[in-house]
Amino acid sequence: MDQQPVIEIAEFPHDNKLWRIDGLGKISSQLKNNNNLFIEVYLRPVNFHDNSVYNFARFDSSGREIPEYNQLKKIPVNIGLLPILRVGSLWIKGKLQNNNAVTDIATLKNIEINANTIEIINSNYKIKYLDSSGREQECKLLLQKNFATDAKVPFSCFKIQNENYKNGIIIPVIEIIRFYYACSTRLAHLTFSNPEEITKISYAIDNKTDKVIIKLPQQYTDQEAFILARILTSDIALSGFFQIKNSLIKIGFNKQPTTLLSTNFPFINSTNLMVRGIKIVDRFLVTEICSCSSPFPDISVDRSNDNRKGDKKTDIPDDKKKEYRREGRTPSLKGNYIIQNQYESVNCVSTLQFNLNINCFSDLIGKKIEKPKKPFNEYKAQKIVINEKMNVTGLGVDLGTWGQTTIAPASISTFNTQSEKQNRDALAATFENSVLAIEYLNEHYANIQAIIHLFNNESCDFVPFIGPRNKAQWSYLDSKSKTRRKVLFGKIEYCGKTFWLIEIQARDNEHFVTAILHLDTNNEIDYFANLLHELAKNKGIWGKLVGIQNMKTFKHTHTDIKSYAKKIYTKIINFNK
Repeated sequence: MDQQPVIEIAEFPHDNKLWRIDGLGKISSQLKNNNNLFIEVYLRPVNFHDNSVYNFARFDSSGREIPEYNQLKKIPVNIGLLPILRVGSLWIKGKLQNNNAVTDIATLKNIEINANTIEIINSNYKIKYLDSSGREQECKLLLQKNFATDAKVPFSCFKIQNENYKNGIIIPVIEIIRFYYACSTRLAHLTFSNPEEITKISYAIDNKTDKVIIKLPQQYTDQEAFILARILTSDIALSGFFQIKNSLIKIGFNKQPTTLLSTNFPFINSTNLMVRGIKIVDRFLVTEICSCSSPFPDISVDRSNDNRKGDKKTDIPDDKKKEYRREGRTPSLKGNYIIQNQYESVNCVSTLQFNLNINCFSDLIGKKIEKPKKPFNEYKAQKIVINEKMNVTGLGVDLGTWGQTTIAPASISTFNTQSEKQNRDALAATFENSVLAIEYLNEHYANIQAIIHLFNNESCDFVPFIGPRNKAQWSYLDSKSKTRRKVLFGKIEYCGKTFWLIEIQARDNEHFVTAILHLDTNNEIDYFANLLHELAKNKGIWGKLVGIQNMKTFKHTHTDIKSYAKKIYTKIINFNK
């Protein structure tokens, strides 16, 4: 699997504790440039030993405030970091960890997104219910015993009607913005600080193919063109995009909390969502959207100067070409530079790009970007002097300054879809692809019912310890940070039988086979706890386990989600042959 970049934030706690993002708060203007917006990040210390990592409550069962909640920190960071500020994400010494406190990944199928199924509320919203005596009572939609909220700083949410949850699916508006509109640093600044700039991007729609031909400004990546094209060509998306800053301005005039943001989903149709979340009685709170199946337009990206040469037969002579001044190269960075939020970054060097390859938009997987043929190139390269001796002391995700500074610019993108080659290499090592394969089985195979299953039991959701917790061991994904190695279970029903797909979380240099088991027992927790303990002793090698019946394993030689799902299906229908 490709090595994901290490992201470290200077202002986050740098002690030895494990910190969890519990929520996002007020938005304010800081730094010299007033266009630089900051958002508060709520961080709470947690740990795996007492399972507090999974507890988002403010009060315990006896009504007493949980000690860790008293240690909650509210840290303002630049809005450019929004793409990675996911509720439930875990941080140690300021560094983003691979695992997440909300281990339950749910697939919400055929969610209808339209004006009749959605209403916007805030976190103080109250519902009525009947108590044990049949009397009507009132309580908050988001209960403090499930998820801590601050009544003085309510945040806006979408409440989506759903037949499986009487009081709906609840998604914070800031999560809709983070996932659909501000999924990269550049797009976050465009969304919150300079939304009017999007009207300067020209585009056209091919009437025959419906393809969007977009004239993409130099600062945006080809992948960001998909997000921009959907916003520009959809009235509902464009309205949601402009609502974000407009709601901030309105809030400022009315002196309301800046957490009461407004936007739309960027589409109106039925969609499948893969989310992390917390079930609260008869409603479901989404803490993070992981994947969405809603479609994007096909696009053709045209740039004024994209380093491509013109056709030799039709290109114009060099002496008639314009000079083009491209950004300078980023000075070579030695060591692990931290993203800081106190000082502005310099504009005169190119941006250091952090790409997190997460297939969060399933419609973009394998979708190619067309580029029109170039009969001529109107620009020629111009040599510029680069100050390679710039003394870099940190990174910034702000809007930048032309003044003197030692901070280099950085940009984070969390929706980069992997190429087919990357998918071939990475499919074996990522839970996301196994989740997508399970989802594909459920959608495309009529005789299959498949879901991701969470036991909510430490002995099954993580590889069991085979030694003292304070000792380095294979059960840790990273012994230094005490990051537990996770286990993914897919529960598959076929012809009245239950099969289990099991995958072990791998380090970057590890490659494990996936197992499929058929069980007759109803006591799965004890069975899998013992099985995983033996597997831990053998460092994830299924072939070394003795006495395991009704099990098949397979290597990851598939090239895409469809072929991965087909392999699982073939294994199951031929299980006893």
